[in-house]
Formats: sequence, C-alpha cells, structure tokens
Amino acid sequence: MKRKHAAIPVSLCMAAVLSLGLPIQALAGSPEFSRTAEEWARLRDNVLEYGEIEALVHEYNVTVLNNERQYELQRRELDIADNKTAAYWDQAARNWEAAGQATNDAERAQFEAAALTAEQSAITNVQDRETARIEKTIAEKNIVKQAQSTMNTYYQLQCQLTSLRKNRELLAAMVTSTQGRQSQGMATAADVLDAQQKVQNADAQIIAMESQIESTRQNLIVMLGWKQGDAPEIRNIPEVDMNRIAAMNMELDTQTAIAADYTLKLDERKEGNTSNETNRNLYHQKVSDDRQQIAVAVSDSYQKVMQAKANFDEAALNLDVASKNWNTSNTKYQLGTISRIENLQAEAAFVTAQSEMEQKKLELFQALENYDWIIKGVRS
Repeated sequence: MKRKHAAIPVSLCMAAVLSLGLPIQALAGSPEFSRTAEEWARLRDNVLEYGEIEALVHEYNVTVLNNERQYELQRRELDIADNKTAAYWDQAARNWEAAGQATNDAERAQFEAAALTAEQSAITNVQDRETARIEKTIAEKNIVKQAQSTMNTYYQLQCQLTSLRKNRELLAAMVTSTQGRQSQGMATAADVLDAQQKVQNADAQIIAMESQIESTRQNLIVMLGWKQGDAPEIRNIPEVDMNRIAAMNMELDTQTAIAADYTLKLDERKEGNTSNETNRNLYHQKVSDDRQQIAVAVSDSYQKVMQAKANFDEAALNLDVASKNWNTSNTKYQLGTISRIENLQAEAAFVTAQSEMEQKKLELFQALENYDWIIKGVRS
C-alpha cells in the first residue's frame, strides 16, 4: 500500500515518536472502479483513522483476501447446483445405475459403495453458495471488530504508560530527597537502596509497557495492510457520543439484532438446505438457541455499557478532585508551605487520575462499539 511518510502517531494521552518506514505498494482486494479516487487516496495514505478500519480490512487484510479467493474458487462448483444436495443425489443415481449394469460382483460392490457415499453426502449436506457467503462475511466482520479493539487497546496502554512515567518521576525525586535526608542523619543507607529499587522497578514496568504498546501497534497495522516496520500516523479514536447511550432501547435493539444476526441467518439457511429430519431438527434447535442467545447478548452488552458509563463518571469525579488538590498544592508550593516532593505527589495523583479517566472513556467507547456490533448482527 502506498503510504505517506508521516511517522508520529497521535495518542489521547501522549505522542509516541516512531522510526520512519517506507511502506510497499500492496494490491487492494477490490477493483479500482469500486471506489472514488478520493476514497482510494484516503486508504492509501500513511494515516490510520478509526473510521477507515472496515475498508482497510476489506481491501488489505491477508486473511480476508485469502477467504475471498477461496470463495471465488468455490463459486464455480456451487454455481453448478446452488445447493450441492441435488448434485449428490444425481451422483448417487448414476452410481446405482452403473451398479445395475456391472458385469461382476466386485464392480457392482464398488458402484454401490460410491452410491451410498453420495447419498450420505446428500443427506448431510447443508452448504451452498449463500452459506459460503455468510461464513465469509462473518469472518471479515470479526476481523474488523478485532482491529477496532486493538486500536482501542493501543491507546489504553499509552494512557497507562503516561501514568507510569509520572510515577517514575516522583520516585526519582524521592531518591534525591532520601539521599539528602541520609546526609543529615535522618535516613539510612537501606532507605536509599529501597528508594533506588523502586525506581528500578518503575523502569522495568515502563520498558515492559513500551514493548507491549509496540507489539500492539504492529499487530494493528499488519491487520490493515502495512508491514511491521512501517510507521503510519495513528489518529485519535473518536470521542464518545453520549447521545448513543441515551438512545439505547434494549427491546427494539434486540429485534434489530435478531433480524441482522449473521449466525442466525446461517443456521436458518442450513436448516432449509438439509433433507435429513435429524439434521433439520438439530438446526431448528440451533435457530431457536440463536434467538435466545441474541437476546442475552444484547442484555449483557447493555449492562456492560452502563457499567462502563458509571466507571467513567466516577473517574471524571476523581479527576476533578485531583485537579483541585493539585491547584491547591501548587499554591502552597509557591508560598513555600509544602515541599517539592509533596507537590510532585499531588501532580502525580492528578496525572494518574487524568490517565484513568481517559482509559475509562476508551473502555466506554469500546463497550458501545461491542453493543453496536451485536445490533449489526455480529456476535463472537
């Protein structure tokens, strides 16, 4: 994929500077005429926006492209008889006819075995062109979900990194303070070593978090068509639309989800395709179970959105308190009534509260996305 040379992803909590990479030109899954020039330009630049994920998966994800090629290979066979069952029955009839014309027992037995195998395939077959299309669609939608979730995780981890770095700054100041107190006979060598160990532990946590962030970033961009060494600009995830929460209606949404659910459509199609009563009863039960599971999924997802909203509201209140405390601390520090360490503690508490609120906002956004995916017919 042709990408521009931007190399600094924008985070909700920080800016992470990444090395430059020159991406390769990758072939899209759709023909050029399927999108406007402006749409292709957005997909082929070196910028990743949340709203582009679905199109990027469709055009450049390796698994999706492979599934599409496999589906195209199957279509010729499926076009011969949209439901393979008829073809199997025809094959069985030809073998029974050949068995009747056989000149010896061995030949007759061979054709009879082939006929029975074809009949069994006809009885158990539920696949056709439409089931293949639905299965392909489900796989692609789940990859889109995964990519969206990975992008959300990428930013959540950066929020955690911001907090870790501020905490490390405080711990480093504590080392200096403890060393000063030691020189005055107010702290021991063991106290200094303990403070230094805390800084080392913080450094290890930061290194581990940076590694996790980079691994998440690479997984994300590879899913969307870049190479691991590329460095696209990763734009912010959109703000949470609180109106979406107010508009949620579980009763109506459940009916919408049932009408849209891909797994339900797949099982209904398979039920209609089977000519075997046992299999038909099996898929009839699966269809019934699907409907119940959809209702449960909508309810569970709704409750998760409500919990995520409550967590966000609590984090916002905590941030307000931490902000006021830091403002008060700054005033006292300027007046000389508290130490630098005390002021750093208030600042660290504020940064942690700010990072936690940003993370809870991202969690709320993801909870809403998960709910919407169920309404759009995708469960996992």
